[in-house]
Amino acid sequence: MAKIKIYTKRYENEHGHPPAGRRFWNFQLISKLGHATFLLTGEVLPYEKALEAAIKAAEKNKSVGIIVEP
Repeated sequence: MAKIKIYTKRYENEHGHPPAGRRFWNFQLISKLGHATFLLTGEVLPYEKALEAAIKAAEKNKSVGIIVEP
């Protein structure tokens, strides 16, 4: 499987720092054709755990990128 690119710029621009901490996280999974699927964590999670879940979902959906939403 090709490496999945993680985009955090939108989050960093709004919050002034890279993604970190515990919260409800919101991700967009981007397909090769540019289609987006939203992934919302249903519970408060540390960023690292939420990102792991997003990567697993992206691999399952064969996504090429993940956008961390503010």
